[in-house]
Amino acid sequence: MVDVLISRPQDKKRLEAALGRSPVVLLIGPRQAGKTTMARQVLGSDAHYFDAENPADVVQLRDPMLALDHLRGTVVLDEAQLIDGLFPILRVLADRPERPARFLVLGSASADLVGLSSQSLAARVGS
Repeated sequence: MVDVLISRPQDKKRLEAALGRSPVVLLIGPRQAGKTTMARQVLGSDAHYFDAENPADVVQLRDPMLALDHLRGTVVLDEAQLIDGLFPILRVLADRPERPARFLVLGSASADLVGLSSQSLAARVGS
């Protein structure tokens, strides 16, 4: 089986624009839809990547505040619906006056993920 990469220039532009205007950007969709691939195409290696399905990253993200507070630039949190207590912490990090980091939150489409973002990150999240 050969994987075919679908070019999505309009979606990439929308993602870039959202990252430019919001401290937290939420990109949700079904599994294997290309969310991580798009993030890597837009951000390259300049971002900090965490994958909530990677055991090494899971260990770091046991305390999300400790793992994320010191980071600068763009932070990508993949499969974010698996990270307990993430959205209240992102609210605190997004509200820092100097805003040293912005966050791209990737996740499988779920009511839990969308609901948490709207409650905890109102007026802070772009999509």
